[in-house]
Amino acid sequence: MILAEIREQIAGLTVEERLDVAALIAHLNRADDPEYQSELDQRTASMDAGTKTSLDELNRRHQLPQRNA
Repeated sequence: MILAEIREQIAGLTVEERLDVAALIAHLNRADDPEYQSELDQRTASMDAGTKTSLDELNRRHQLPQRNA
């Protein structure tokens, strides 16, 4: 698949799907970064120690801004 085809496919996605693609690209861009890996390790250790985020909090953090009509 060439870049033009990928761009066309992305343009046809919903906002939520594009945000998902953006998150994947951001992750892939940092996946080999030792500082990023360290941050992920720290977050995983924190979760393993019992620090969690509720579903309500996750939904609040990831709400799309309301558009004014």
